[in-house]
Amino acid sequence: MSNSKSTDLFFLIKSMTKAEKRAFKLYAKRGSGTQHMFLKLFDLMDNMEELEDKLIIKKMKFDSVNQYSNLKRHLYLQVLSSLRMLNVEKKPNIKIRENIDIAYVLYGKGLYLQALNVLNNAKKLCHKYGTDFSLLTILEIEKNIHSRHITRLKVNEFDELLDQAEEISDSTTSRIKLTNLKMRLHRMYIQEGHVKNEKAYNQITNYFETQIDQINYDDLRVMEKIYYCQCYVWYNYVIDNYKGCLKFAKKWVKLFESSKELPKRDYNLFLRGYHYILTSAYNLKDWNTHEKYLQELERFRKQHYNKFNKNNKIFSFLYTHTGRLNNAFLKRDFKEGLQAIPKTLKRLKRYDINLDQHKIMVLHYKIAWMYIGGQKAKMALPYLEGIIALRRKSLREDIQSYARLMHLMALYDLEDFEAILDVLNKYKYYFEKIEEINDLQKVCLDYFYKISTAPILDRKKIHQEFYKKIIKVKKNKFDKRAFLYLDIIYWLEKQL
Repeated sequence: MSNSKSTDLFFLIKSMTKAEKRAFKLYAKRGSGTQHMFLKLFDLMDNMEELEDKLIIKKMKFDSVNQYSNLKRHLYLQVLSSLRMLNVEKKPNIKIRENIDIAYVLYGKGLYLQALNVLNNAKKLCHKYGTDFSLLTILEIEKNIHSRHITRLKVNEFDELLDQAEEISDSTTSRIKLTNLKMRLHRMYIQEGHVKNEKAYNQITNYFETQIDQINYDDLRVMEKIYYCQCYVWYNYVIDNYKGCLKFAKKWVKLFESSKELPKRDYNLFLRGYHYILTSAYNLKDWNTHEKYLQELERFRKQHYNKFNKNNKIFSFLYTHTGRLNNAFLKRDFKEGLQAIPKTLKRLKRYDINLDQHKIMVLHYKIAWMYIGGQKAKMALPYLEGIIALRRKSLREDIQSYARLMHLMALYDLEDFEAILDVLNKYKYYFEKIEEINDLQKVCLDYFYKISTAPILDRKKIHQEFYKKIIKVKKNKFDKRAFLYLDIIYWLEKQL
């Protein structure tokens, strides 16, 4: 087992709950011999803060590295098998796949009528939880069995089977088209960010309309309608049409709420709908809508938290804690925001290993602005410097760019003019290098140079001139978005 796979095993063990570890140990003790060896390896890894292969090899007294690799591989598969068995009754998709596997085994033994009975049970679960791709697999297996054996299928049952297969086939085709469209929009956003000019706007609009016009919303099943709304949310988000984004995000959530079972099918997708409502309301500065849906999200999270898996808990943390910070920004209640930070940081530490750099960066950026807005600029510096130090410059360059401007704001609040002048040339070089500098960034860099070198009595005049330029920049259609990331007008008004 390679080092990367060894790390995978370690992280898998660390992700397990107490109940899952207890269940695994019962599962591991079902036999003897090597099972006890891999249980010993499990305990060693479980008790380690960081993976130490050399220490494990020494304690386990392995004769060779290959013996260690083989046992790790064996342990990894056993842990996964134990987790699967533990979740088979809790997770309908696992139960459905288990029934499909059982049907294959029964059919291989010539027990085709028993296989059909098992598949019928699996179909009921598919209908209940909307797992169309599994349902399509089941229908195809049923068709094969009925075509090869005398199963005494009635004429109406035969027609129903074929009609259902065609219906599910059409449904899954629409779902694939919609998820492909969503993924392409997502990729465009990662590569280019929000639209920056009319040409980019026209290109993405023409592409989106050509693709979405091929799909009739009224013909879609409920999950496909949710994906349809998701595509519109992403399109509107990329073109900065937050009213359109809010409209379809609300529709997305409402579709989920049309049935008690729907949210359980995909908690993450349901929570994500709320996230885009909150994001859109925040960008529209619509505090009433933001407050209303944040409370709804908080209630849903509290009511269902004990049913969430680790992934659900991580996303619910991100969406609710981001929502709490944004709510404080909208109310200009930095005292409330500062009080929320310790709990956010505590949860962030808990889930740090499971979060990608982008999500951590966005939270750190918001925390930094909360400290600046709350007149604790010194506490913002570590978060901003962490973002600025990131090597992956392709990762949300917009956030990395505005972190540099926010850093200058923090240094100004601290009256560290020497530090401002020291970093200004570095930041100018950075903006020239990424070739994405906009008017807001240009006037900000010019302003911080002037204000840091001017006599104290001239500062008020420089503030006023800068304020006029900023207001003019904000009127530009494609520069408005910059003020969503950097609330420099609010900061500047405190200087006037």
